[in-house]
Amino acid sequence: MLSPRLTNIAASTSIPALLTDIDLKLMELANDLYNNVVFSLNRQINSVAINDLLNYKRILRYKYCNSDYASPFTVEMIASRVKLLNYK
Repeated sequence: MLSPRLTNIAASTSIPALLTDIDLKLMELANDLYNNVVFSLNRQINSVAINDLLNYKRILRYKYCNSDYASPFTVEMIASRVKLLNYK
């Protein structure tokens, strides 16, 4: 898959690192959901966090290709929300 590289994003934030963090958290939540179904564990799964992480992942992908996408929201603002969701 081709992934463009931008040079005008601040060096302190890394969109690929944020995407990796989102993927890891989604993998963890999906594993918990799978174990709930297979082993009937009846554990609480935060579906709102899953939807939010998927939305932030989409926004970050678009922002990685076009830095003007969703310009009122900076990568730092999105990164702070992603970090909060990772610990929910």
